[in-house]
Amino acid sequence: MIRAWSGVALLALAGGALVLGRIKHWDAKRRIGIPILLAVIALGVGLPPLAIDAYPETYRKTPVPFDTISIANGSGLFAENCVACHGLQGKGDGVMAKSFAKPPVDMLTEPHTAKHTAGDFFHWLTFGIPDTGMPVFGDKLSEEDRWDVVNYLHAMSRGYQARLMSPKVVPSQPQPSMGPPNFSYFAQDGSSGTLKDFRGSKNVLLVLFSWPQSRERMEQLAKLYPALENANTVLLAVPEDDPDSQEIDDITKEVPYPVVTQGAHEIVQSYKLFRRTLNKPDLLGEGSLPSHMEFLVDRYGYLRARWIPSADGSAWDNTDALMQQVAQLNSEKEILPPPGDHVH
Repeated sequence: MIRAWSGVALLALAGGALVLGRIKHWDAKRRIGIPILLAVIALGVGLPPLAIDAYPETYRKTPVPFDTISIANGSGLFAENCVACHGLQGKGDGVMAKSFAKPPVDMLTEPHTAKHTAGDFFHWLTFGIPDTGMPVFGDKLSEEDRWDVVNYLHAMSRGYQARLMSPKVVPSQPQPSMGPPNFSYFAQDGSSGTLKDFRGSKNVLLVLFSWPQSRERMEQLAKLYPALENANTVLLAVPEDDPDSQEIDDITKEVPYPVVTQGAHEIVQSYKLFRRTLNKPDLLGEGSLPSHMEFLVDRYGYLRARWIPSADGSAWDNTDALMQQVAQLNSEKEILPPPGDHVH
């Protein structure tokens, strides 16, 4: 850092020399040559400390979309290959962490993914990091699997940032980091599609539920469903557990909206990363999945609000409060371009 500030000081001297040369009426050779010489020295001194190491993959475009299939696969690969060092939640507190001279970085609570490109992570997964204990995975994991792990790390980081989210939409402030994972689904009513299909036209209320614990809320949403449809909002219900066909029949007899039957596992594996709140940071052990969560995604593709009854208490169980949030989203025009399909 001292070298960087020295470079700034030399640049300032170069500017001063240029002004002084004009005042003193130096000849052209001195008036131009001295400032240029000082500027060149300044760049030579100040730029190296600010340079960022780059790899051939650093600015490579991620070929695998940021979606729930990729994230769910990355989650399994992380659990199988990375937990021993990086810990169950990526905090750098695995059982082997203390055996290294430099412990693994905290990839959850520190803004590590924001400081590096997706290509950087892919490079480290492929070739390891010398003298750190980070092993080579290029000969163990396929290229697609390595990109899946990168997507999982980004989902994990975005999920931690979501602890700042609440049941209230912050007006006209979509966050660039809150582009939710895309997903594909098939529902019991024959409908199918992707989350991205609703972009530009409808909000989405994504409900992750447990059965029968969520029965009362599901019945409440059934009554609210016509109002949500009139408010340009799609409701998709996703079971957190793995209900059999009889349970699905029991659930769908009571609700008029789509209940996801295919794609549910991947959706839950991905969106459970967005479970943390300021009151319940859930940083110890494996973490626990709340029995019920609801997310509001605006029609431009951004995750804008979230209600977790076990953490937030009473909120959207007052359906007027939920409809107020939907009305806020409907009142907004496009503020940011839609989230990208890939991490960077």
